[in-house]
Amino acid sequence: MVAHDDDDGSKACNNCGDTCPGFSAHYWRKICRNCKCPREDHNIISDDARAGRNIYMADVHRASSLASDDDSGCALDEYAWVPPGLGPEQVHSYMNALPEEKVPYVDSIGERYRNRQIILQLPPHDNEARFCNGLSEEEKRELCFFVALRKRDSLGRGVVKQVPEMSEGYSCKECGECVTAGSMAVYASRAGQHTCWHASCFICTTCKELLVDLIYFYKDSKVYCGRHHAETLKPRCAACDEIIFAEQCTEAEDSCWHVQHFCCFECDCPLGGMRYVMRDNKPYCCHCFESLYAEFCDSCGEPIEPDASQMAHNGQHWHATNECFSCCTCGKALLGLPFLPKSGEIYCSPDCSNGIPP
Repeated sequence: MVAHDDDDGSKACNNCGDTCPGFSAHYWRKICRNCKCPREDHNIISDDARAGRNIYMADVHRASSLASDDDSGCALDEYAWVPPGLGPEQVHSYMNALPEEKVPYVDSIGERYRNRQIILQLPPHDNEARFCNGLSEEEKRELCFFVALRKRDSLGRGVVKQVPEMSEGYSCKECGECVTAGSMAVYASRAGQHTCWHASCFICTTCKELLVDLIYFYKDSKVYCGRHHAETLKPRCAACDEIIFAEQCTEAEDSCWHVQHFCCFECDCPLGGMRYVMRDNKPYCCHCFESLYAEFCDSCGEPIEPDASQMAHNGQHWHATNECFSCCTCGKALLGLPFLPKSGEIYCSPDCSNGIPP
């Protein structure tokens, strides 16, 4: 088994608990090989994720007068992150306006939420080729152009400021309610100097999550997280999670894949030109789907193939054939007819359910 730099056996899955022995990176999907849940569900923030976030921050700094992400003007050790440029009272006022479970106290559910959003909202593979899987030289050039365009036209970081006491307040861009004078609000320079949001309303247009560390992308008068802004410009591969720059891709069930990544989610076998079954927006080869999810016929005991017709009632399943969906006593075919379920069997009449054949 190949080792990965971000493998961490101490980080069990938040979804799977003890059934996951710890995070182990799949060699091209952005998931755990052990439980197949995403990296962000393992309370692990890899060097790649930190690097991705730092790249975005460096770009914001180059375009602004802010000297450092940590240049907040105060030291508040209780928080894992604070908005820059604020004093302690202003920081507390801003944090108090956030949902309690999203306040980034050190070693809290709020810090774990922030770490998860860093991975989700600012994918490093959206920004640098070294975090991608085997891009061609042409794809690398396209990625560079894609990144430069987004930085030039859309990237920014919100600034938290107190609404002037003498003003009449403003309307929140997200909810439309009044942002009262004296309260803390978030301003985004790309939206205009008088446009602001409540602290808890500075969220991505698509996923509706708080914009992590106030990093946003602006398009068509809306703010997005990095992930969902990128997806307004290019499709994202549903398997490797990277933006697709290739001329061709596979499309199915409202999702896109690199042609070479349209593979079974369980065994990774290529599915191009093959029969497959979609479950939870993930494709499976028929063999894997049958072994993992196929229902078994309560009459003959054989698995019901994914594309086979079946009958179901109260958790029981039958092949939709005259042989399998039939009266247990007399064998009468019951497809399209009323039937009487009793003790796990089906019958055509009360007499047959009592063991009295016609």
